[in-house]
Amino acid sequence: MREPGFYLAVAAASAALAAGLCSLLTPRVRELALAYGAAPPPRSRDVHVQPIPRWGGLAIFASFVIALAVLALVVSFGFGRSITDRTLRPGIALVIAGALLSAVGAIDDRTELSAGKQLIVQIVCALLVIPFGVEIRFVTNPFGDGMVDLHWWSYPLTVLWLVGVANAVNFIDGIDGLAAGVSAISAATMALMAVWSNQPALAILAASLCGALLGFLRYNFNPARIFMGGGAPVVGFLLASISSVGAFKAPVAVAVAIPFLLLAIPIFDTAAVIIRRWRSGRPIYQADQSHLHHRLLALGYSQKKTVLILYGISSLFCVFAFVAFLLAGSRGN
Repeated sequence: MREPGFYLAVAAASAALAAGLCSLLTPRVRELALAYGAAPPPRSRDVHVQPIPRWGGLAIFASFVIALAVLALVVSFGFGRSITDRTLRPGIALVIAGALLSAVGAIDDRTELSAGKQLIVQIVCALLVIPFGVEIRFVTNPFGDGMVDLHWWSYPLTVLWLVGVANAVNFIDGIDGLAAGVSAISAATMALMAVWSNQPALAILAASLCGALLGFLRYNFNPARIFMGGGAPVVGFLLASISSVGAFKAPVAVAVAIPFLLLAIPIFDTAAVIIRRWRSGRPIYQADQSHLHHRLLALGYSQKKTVLILYGISSLFCVFAFVAFLLAGSRGN
């Protein structure tokens, strides 16, 4: 039974709750970051010139989890829409993996963990969520009708997708409000797709994440008073997981491109930076100022204008993704 109006209201309520919670939690987390040394001095590649507290990702994740739990309980017990095990299990897995990534990110914000150690934890978290249904198991057959079962290939491809997007979001978290805003736009589009495809659990997941990011942006937009810090990979991991669970599958080849369109800015920017570093013989994890936002700043745009330009580009890609999603669904019916 399709109830898009009801699930749209639920998604909006979860986003509003998460935004309110994050707006309240972020100042408290900022105080803790200052008190416990999670406000390191700027590095050579950083745009800011004064120490800015990190740990913003903790406020985002906590708000996301609380809003998710509250709305799930309200829908289940208040409105009698039971949550099936097929949708409950991925949600629990994401909360566990997100908590582990958040803890590691919080440690990194104080002690600068090596990229290798962080990568190992990300891979472990990706392997953790796969048995619970967060998996790219089927892809559209580009040469015919129907879906292709990836079999054992689904494991390395899912790990590559989850870890890749987690780091892509982390890589674009270089100026005030960019990663949070672009991620919020992507999450909002995912929530609308989930509502349209009658997948309420995914709608609540995406909307809760979107709301938490919007609440955080109040303090992260230029001039930022707090950064996501080690929470950026958590946001990327959640976005990649939501997009891979199944809300956006459609029996036409164009559906393959939808997750890439939703996350176009972090994916394509990261790919371009990696290629440039590889061609110049530098380690791909060696940070520099070759990202798209750095190039726009070098052209003379302010941080605010740079972020707004990239918001606009991200919104266009998400509109294309939503249109492709609608066309894919109509052709598949």
